Amino acid sequence: MGAELTLRGVRHRRGDREVLRIDQLDIAAGERLSVLGPNGAGKTTLLRLLAAVEPPSTGTIAIDGLGTASGGVELRRRVAYATQRAGLLSTSVRRNVELPLQWRKVPRRRRRDLAVEALERLRVAHLADRPARALSGGEQQRVSLARALVLDPAVLLLDEPAAGLDAQSRAAFFADLDQALADRSVTVVQVSHRAEEALGLADRVVVLLAGQVHQIGTPETLNRHPVDAGVAALVGYENLVEAEVGPDGTVLVGATPTGLTCDRPAGPVTVAAFASGVRLVPADWPGLPVRVARVSPGPGHRTVALSGAVSLLAHVPVRAATSLLAGSRVRVVFDPALSTILPRS
Repeated sequence: MGAELTLRGVRHRRGDREVLRIDQLDIAAGERLSVLGPNGAGKTTLLRLLAAVEPPSTGTIAIDGLGTASGGVELRRRVAYATQRAGLLSTSVRRNVELPLQWRKVPRRRRRDLAVEALERLRVAHLADRPARALSGGEQQRVSLARALVLDPAVLLLDEPAAGLDAQSRAAFFADLDQALADRSVTVVQVSHRAEEALGLADRVVVLLAGQVHQIGTPETLNRHPVDAGVAALVGYENLVEAEVGPDGTVLVGATPTGLTCDRPAGPVTVAAFASGVRLVPADWPGLPVRVARVSPGPGHRTVALSGAVSLLAHVPVRAATSLLAGSRVRVVFDPALSTILPRS
């Protein structure tokens, strides 16, 4: 059964520097929470505090109402923490997964059965008798996760679990992780600097910037309504453009309409637009005047770098991109469904 986590007034310092500040955070039992932030944002520090590897400088962290500072060994046993490095021992895969069960004095035959079951969930049971350190990075990550899950924890903490994998391997890893967790009520807290990982697994996402919470919401909320440019950049908006809201609600860059309107008061704003929401139109149409700087191949599209009144990235269908040559003049408008208007920071 998953456990509820509560954080109140948490501060953590490294010397004279405050590296983490969380006033209040409640994580429901069985919830999947992702923490998204760049390197140095405090993500790993948060996991270490949740795992009681170290106590917060001030504040309280509780698991099902019991403070981690006073919960002792029994409380820590309810938490499994998979670090960035797999940390496997130089023995067989199965032995690595059995070891936590041995520490808890689980009978040998039962240990073996549970270890194989955990490996099967992560699709690496066929590697059970191989030396763990001879595996690929992706295989080691799966074994590390099997070792964490074999304890049937109430809380599972994942620190950049696919950090060393290529894009294709990451996708397969997270698909198998999702399947492995499908019939478990374990509370999951995962940290990542990649938006697709953080948003893909989560019920909710916490955005950390410089050790502070900037936004908490569902993946859909963060995608459609980031609170500021920093969050927008983290969740994948490739374009951030300084603009103005006119008296009639038209969003302008200089004196040129962008194709967007909003109900904000007249004044400076930032337009955040996904590359897929940048629409290229002929040079004699209304829009922002730009020049094609570069056309690069992408998965199912072409990525077009644009310069001029603004610098932008656009994703253009392959067929439509055939007429785009470096130096070509075009105009740009933004798709309202793939753009949002933010306060100017």
